[in-house]
Amino acid sequence: MKTLVVEPSKTYRLLLNEFLHGFAINPQEVIDGTSAIANMSKNQYELICIAMYLPDMLGVDLAKQIKEIKGFEHCIIIIFSSEQSQEKLALAKTDQVNYICQKMALDKLKSLFAHITQDELVTYDGTGHILYIEDHQTQAKLTLAMLTEMGLTADHFTSAEAGLDALERNDYDLILLDIVLEGKKDGIDFIEDTRERTDEKRVTPVLAISASLNDSQRIHALKVGASDFINKPFIQAELAARLKNMLLTQQLYQQVSAQKQALEKMAMTDQLTNLFNRHFLMPYIKKALSSAQRYGYPLSIVMIDLDKFKLINDDLGHSAGDKLLCDIANILNANCRSEDAAIRLGGDEFLLVLPHCSLEQAKFKTATLRQAIIELPPASHQTSASFGLSSTEADSFDFETLFSQADAAVYQAKENGGNDICY
Repeated sequence: MKTLVVEPSKTYRLLLNEFLHGFAINPQEVIDGTSAIANMSKNQYELICIAMYLPDMLGVDLAKQIKEIKGFEHCIIIIFSSEQSQEKLALAKTDQVNYICQKMALDKLKSLFAHITQDELVTYDGTGHILYIEDHQTQAKLTLAMLTEMGLTADHFTSAEAGLDALERNDYDLILLDIVLEGKKDGIDFIEDTRERTDEKRVTPVLAISASLNDSQRIHALKVGASDFINKPFIQAELAARLKNMLLTQQLYQQVSAQKQALEKMAMTDQLTNLFNRHFLMPYIKKALSSAQRYGYPLSIVMIDLDKFKLINDDLGHSAGDKLLCDIANILNANCRSEDAAIRLGGDEFLLVLPHCSLEQAKFKTATLRQAIIELPPASHQTSASFGLSSTEADSFDFETLFSQADAAVYQAKENGGNDICY
């Protein structure tokens, strides 16, 4: 609905903006009657909200001028007045004024906008699963009906404790939360507990609701992590507009987060073999060695260098060489536990990091890998690898030292003719 606000007070313009945005209306604004009339030549408005007292004329006189302009005969005009007397307000009602409203009668203002925009309720075209926490059963019933009409699904609970338990077990797109709740925890406690989580659920948007909080309490709710606030009783258009904006924002966040994770994975992954690469290795090994030292368990590393790999590339072509590298990557992955890491260092060199693995256990695993690599094609060329092992059991938790030891062991295996395991 195309709307114009004619109001000299910046504070009241902000208030009207807040109300109108709840009904998906983004109004244009002017501060006097002259500017309003000038706007009529450029724009067509369906709704015009006018202050009774303007710098250059009365609101009722502006309303009369507007209704005399061609094309504005049927626009809706609302006059806002600070007058407290209902009798005096009634006297200000003229043939050109559709509604007259006391400025600070906020509930009546909501009802009036709801009536005017009843055929333009905001809908949400997507899907969304809502966690709804409200202990007032009548309000909950009305709100659940609104959510259903919007095409959203909701799990309703009456306490913060039950809501936190549901959040632990389920994924939600948005949380609709009454701040004032019965029980040991209220809505503020719920928000604080949610924001203290360490998983992705900690950023789930929260639309806080209440009928009794003062300004400082509402600000406190926003400071502890509420994403937005709405006062009860609310109408469907306002609720729908706020939910729609928050759900769309959440979807954008999830898309950006997924893209970021995909880019991080791409940066940490070898594009040929899909094993981890050197970019992954350094931050990973630092944490792995720190944990091994702190908790007192062994960690072993296995360096793998293919034997005579250049001959396969020269005789059979790089596609055959690439296939062999991928086959070896599959063998490494198949023999890795969830806590192990298989890394392609580059060319025909690989590295295994094996937490909770002693040198003897690493030797046994490496013997399995050695045999599996021997059995790989191509049949015309013997495939084999040289292996070098090192372990924190020598009381060294420095990666450069462990890497140097494994590298020297690989060199020794090569000197032994290849297809050998040294440590």
